[in-house]
Amino acid sequence: MRGVAPCLLLWAGCAAPAAAQHGELQFGGVVSYGLASSFREGAGAVAGIALGRLAYVGLRWVYQGGSTDGGGAGAAVTNRTRLFTMDLGLMLPVGGVEIVPGMALGAARFSQRGATPAHATEFVIGPALSIHAHVGGIVAIPEIQYLVAGHPDLPRPAATRSLVAGFRVVFPVEVQRIRY
Repeated sequence: MRGVAPCLLLWAGCAAPAAAQHGELQFGGVVSYGLASSFREGAGAVAGIALGRLAYVGLRWVYQGGSTDGGGAGAAVTNRTRLFTMDLGLMLPVGGVEIVPGMALGAARFSQRGATPAHATEFVIGPALSIHAHVGGIVAIPEIQYLVAGHPDLPRPAATRSLVAGFRVVFPVEVQRIRY
């Protein structure tokens, strides 16, 4: 407990001064790359709300292109993933940016194309870290997530865990001012 007060003072000293906090709606796109074979390169759309530089809540749809497995003994199979998630985060102002630790919750729809096409939907969850930087009239958001999904009932095994790096570009629309 003794170390808490100095840590809070240090954190408060790093926060950007702001005469008025505001809530903003954010709409834009995301590009991403997942390390696991079911994920790989992806693109999609995002929408969210940043509440007074305190919390972030958003929705995301991303189509991950996946990859094709040569199959070895069988025919080639392409694994792909569609992500439908809700992003939740706590916004920590540091300098001119907000660092947002949080998590993603939602559904992953896995699909396989090959000799036996199939698809399955599983719950997905994972920790996330992003940095919201206001640049001109946009917000540039580099991010990283570690997504973990259930095991889909597919003919061939599919990778269900992946480190996913992404970059969002969103257009903010101010919705409310909070004055001290």
